[in-house]
Formats: sequence, C-alpha cells, structure tokens
Amino acid sequence: MFKNIGNNFNTPEKVVKIKNPIKDNVELSALWVGHVTVLLQIFDKVIITDPYLNNNIAEIQKRVVETGIEINDLDKCDIILLSHSHFDHLQLGSLKILSEKFPYAKLVFPLGLEEFLPDYSFDLIPMRKAEEQNKIYTGEVKYIDGVKITTVAAFHWGGRYGLDGLIWGEDAYTGFIIEYKGITVYFAGDTSYDDYFYKWLGDNYNIDLSIIPIGPCTDCTETDKPGRHLYPKGSLKVLEDTKSEVMIPVHYGTIIEKSHPDKPVEILKLLIKEDVNSNNRVKILKIGEQIILK
Repeated sequence: MFKNIGNNFNTPEKVVKIKNPIKDNVELSALWVGHVTVLLQIFDKVIITDPYLNNNIAEIQKRVVETGIEINDLDKCDIILLSHSHFDHLQLGSLKILSEKFPYAKLVFPLGLEEFLPDYSFDLIPMRKAEEQNKIYTGEVKYIDGVKITTVAAFHWGGRYGLDGLIWGEDAYTGFIIEYKGITVYFAGDTSYDDYFYKWLGDNYNIDLSIIPIGPCTDCTETDKPGRHLYPKGSLKVLEDTKSEVMIPVHYGTIIEKSHPDKPVEILKLLIKEDVNSNNRVKILKIGEQIILK
C-alpha cells in the first residue's frame, strides 16, 4: 500500500453516474460503485457491500477512478454488508457518510469486527462466521427486515492492518448469501479458491448473482493466492462451481495495488473469450454502471 503514496496526487478519473439508481418494478439490479462496493436492489430492499464512497483509504491510497454514485442520489439503504476489516473493505469515512444519511440502516458484519467500529447510529448486527477449516461452510442465519442473510465460508484472513490478522489469527472475515423473495445473491468478500466449498454452494443454493473478486494480482495467471485472493482464472472456477446465473467481477479498476488497476479484468476478458460456458454469464461493468438482471 505505502508504495502507492505518489498516486495520491492524481485526480480520480470522472465517471458517468446514474441519477436515480433505485428503480420501480425491479427484482434484481446491481450498480458497481467501484472496488468491492456494489449497490444491490432486490425488489424493495437496497443493500450495499463493503462501502468505499470517498476518495482515499486511510489517507494513504487514493482512488484512480471516482466513486460510481453520488450519495445525494441514493434515496434508500436498508442493509450494509461488511465482509472483513481490511482498510479497503471497512472504510470508516464511507460508513460515516452513510450513517449521516441512513442512520437506521442495518450494519451486518462478522463477529469480532466491531472492535474496529466507531459509535455509529446504525443497528449493529454481528454474525458468527463459518468454520471453513473444519468444512463447516455456514456460520449463522439471520432474518433482517425479511431478508435472509447467511454467513458462509471465505478463505482469507482478518485484522485491520494485514499483519495483525496473520500474526494473531484474527478471523473476522466472511462471505454472505442474501435471499429475498426467491432471489439469491452470493457476495464473496475477499476469498481464495477451495476445491469443495464452491461446489457445496452450487449444490445448496440457486444463485442468481455472484459478486466475485478477481484481484489484486501481478501477472494474474494463477488460480489464486491461497488464503488471500482469487485471480481471474479462479473466479471463473467459482462461477462454474456455484452454478451462478451471472457473475459480476470486483476488486479491480479502482485503486493501484499489485499491478495496473485494470490488469485483472483484462486477463479475465481474454479468458472468457475462450470459455463459451462463462462468456454470457460474466457481466463486466464500468464503475457507475448499473445492470438490471430481473
């Protein structure tokens, strides 16, 4: 992260933003705000994942492309999902922005992450994570305003600063299954590949949409970095294993990490050209772009 301080003096690239992201008569839509932040609408419910809505992470790492929504254009936010506490996923400035406009939104996160949270007005909902090391792939189920949310396995690590999670084994990290009115969405958070879990997901859920990370990576040719991050090839394996109707790739294009921000998605585009099974199921969005799936 610190090697990218020089990029903080650049102005983020402008994007076209949708004025009315919340629609009538929508069963499922997704708007990519950037990085791992997706604005989901499932019927009348609005959910945002790992919100990153301002221009920098901890005053150190700046966006290269501006955020894909204006908060003033967002009329509703019911649930905020936090997958883990790393700086690019638990972004306190962004949560402050949301808390000022949506003080009674439900903030859902893996148990243990609360130690990094200031005193927000949100309704805080900690959830037990899965025990993926024991092949227990679900953690806890909660119904939140009629939305069924299940914590599921992730193959990553916790902590706030990276090394603290590795040294002390902090494990506040998770994926989520979201179910509402017959729609199922899988939000992976940060994760790597596993030979069993994703097939288990595909056998146990009819997934309409998976939100899957494809970086950060350097040459991006491997399946993943085990215990850290999926790469493009691994994301396509997850798509097939989970039998998802549609996958939206995330975790690229927003900040400079290990390579050019768009390196992961360029590799992904090459891979799906050669893969007829995934070509029409991978929906690559521009930051600020919204897709109505149902």
